[in-house]
Amino acid sequence: MTPVCTIEKASGIGLNTEFVRELFPVFSQEPDLIFFDNAATTQKPQSVIEAMNRFYTSSCANAGRASYRWSTQAANAIEESRKSIAAFLNAASEDLVFTSGATDSLNLLALSWGLKNLQEGDEILLCPQDHKSAVLPWYNVAAILKDRGINVTIKEFAIHEVGDYDLKTIKEAVSDRTRLIAMSHIHHVFGLDMEVPEIRQIVGPNVAISLDASQSMGHIPFDISQLDVDFVSFSGHKMFAANGVGVLWVKPSRQNELQTIRTGGGVNLTNTLRATFEAGTPNIPAIISLKPAVEFLSALGMDKVEAHVSELTKKLYAGLKDLPGLEFAPGPGVCGCPGGNGIIAFRFEQVSSSDLSFLLDSENIFIRANDHCLAKRGEGDDFMRASLHLYNSADEIDQFLAVLSENI
Repeated sequence: MTPVCTIEKASGIGLNTEFVRELFPVFSQEPDLIFFDNAATTQKPQSVIEAMNRFYTSSCANAGRASYRWSTQAANAIEESRKSIAAFLNAASEDLVFTSGATDSLNLLALSWGLKNLQEGDEILLCPQDHKSAVLPWYNVAAILKDRGINVTIKEFAIHEVGDYDLKTIKEAVSDRTRLIAMSHIHHVFGLDMEVPEIRQIVGPNVAISLDASQSMGHIPFDISQLDVDFVSFSGHKMFAANGVGVLWVKPSRQNELQTIRTGGGVNLTNTLRATFEAGTPNIPAIISLKPAVEFLSALGMDKVEAHVSELTKKLYAGLKDLPGLEFAPGPGVCGCPGGNGIIAFRFEQVSSSDLSFLLDSENIFIRANDHCLAKRGEGDDFMRASLHLYNSADEIDQFLAVLSENI
């Protein structure tokens, strides 16, 4: 595990990226790498890698399936991760379950809640410019219900030209038949906070809110008690844990509205979230990785992480805005927001985003281009997306801008 003193050295008054990068083995092997695709996944600190290695090299066993100590240790490690994630969210550990990722969480929720609760004439609100994983599961549920003779209406609301939700279209869409609204916390392409409190006021207290927090978890302080939502989904790999693990949090008052949709080993007949969702052998090392990941973030300080990423976003915007032929996607580049959440999308008139991304790769700069998993195809798929995190630096932004200036 990374020594606490090392993390304290990295945190300081702000985030010292030189020391932060020393905590990530990838940057020792690739010291010239500029990784600007953190909205897709994050690199892993040494403490996370060590936790997974310990499981595989010294105590690999199925969790809780036997009485010998390795099995018991694995089960205990899973629950320790559950407690750590719960504390990180300011939630109760019994209110969250582990999944294989945010996509799994969002699909399980749509099936478990939707198939049990939606009735003829009910309505679901969603935004087609959100991530596919937050949108398509509800269309899937509507199709399944239609096959059963139950017609559910999907109503779409829009993104405002500046990059957050167009609240007017939500007001126009909501009705007394609205049962749930699916939304993002921070948009994965446009990078803005999508205004949960305002949307709760619009839809009222009885409409369930399913929140995709994949781009906010590990980026900004997150207190679930301050968000009046019913379901929260996110993945581990975007907050420095392993790939292949996710979390679904369910508000206690909603838990009796869920039905079991898959079953198997480890499931009993008790009416708990774990009995509803955690069937079969879990991805034990990935679940274990969540604990050192949130300990790493907590030791650095989420306020400092948020401030660091915000300052980088502002610097990147300031450098991009005067480049010739550049067009910003909705988000910080259009709204003129004072801060930022580490995501800016843009494109150039004179060069394709895919061609430019290949050129950037040759300069050891990794950035996302074209397909951004928007549910509505063609809406922003030709933009480049730079997404920043705590190991990125002002110097990297300067290098990135210099390469762009020389090649457009």
